[in-house]
Amino acid sequence: MKNLLEGAPNARDLGGIKTLDGATLSHGKLIRSGVLNALSADDEKTLIGLRLKTVVDFRTDDERVQKPDRSIDGVSYVHCPIVEARTEGISRDKPETEDEEAMRTVKMAKRLMPRNPDGRAQMRSLYPILVGTPFAMAHYKSFFSELLSERDGALLYHCTMGKDRVGVGTALLLSALNVHRDDIFEDYLLTNERCAAGTLRLLESCRRYADSQAELDFIYELDRVDESYLAAAFETAEELYGSMAGYLENAMGLDTAAAERLRELYLV
Repeated sequence: MKNLLEGAPNARDLGGIKTLDGATLSHGKLIRSGVLNALSADDEKTLIGLRLKTVVDFRTDDERVQKPDRSIDGVSYVHCPIVEARTEGISRDKPETEDEEAMRTVKMAKRLMPRNPDGRAQMRSLYPILVGTPFAMAHYKSFFSELLSERDGALLYHCTMGKDRVGVGTALLLSALNVHRDDIFEDYLLTNERCAAGTLRLLESCRRYADSQAELDFIYELDRVDESYLAAAFETAEELYGSMAGYLENAMGLDTAAAERLRELYLV
């Protein structure tokens, strides 16, 4: 399936996903994406055609300074940082060149591997942060407030790669819209397909600086998503509030009226 935007990684419309009660997410309303600094003129036309009204940026201040969103006239830009500061494995520096990115990535792997050489285990340990810390919950709650705002057009939300912070945000949103858990995981795991070419390019570049295959394997796991990562987020939310419904109501502010309004806005 073609990426929605040629200049933004992992960009896709959530339209067409089915809910448990037979409804369907509207096309052209909810767009998840990676960083928007390299949008092309055609991408801008695509977003204008979708009547894009709001962009919600999940990145840290530093990430936004490094790679500011390309501004589109008439679009409101909202900052909802999900992590308070740089979080290795979640927030991502985006250097100017692939070679510089490879050097930084290998250095990151060398720093992280002494803690645990299992990349999957390290990523699993990060996902509870995204649903369980007061800072993250407050900003995902602000994201839901934006989703509930009346608008005649699309909302796009993004982080750097569109996989972890956006992956969890999408899982919360689809849960609130009553999408089956299996379908939530299916959308989440689609990131591996969408980002596969970029991951392979990164690994080839990193090969010049890595000292071992173990380092490359570790980088590979950090650059992908895995069902166990998102499962850790769901488990944390449910442990904190008893159920996903309890988490959405008490942590995200989605009472019965707000949940119904969300469905009115984004389902057909």
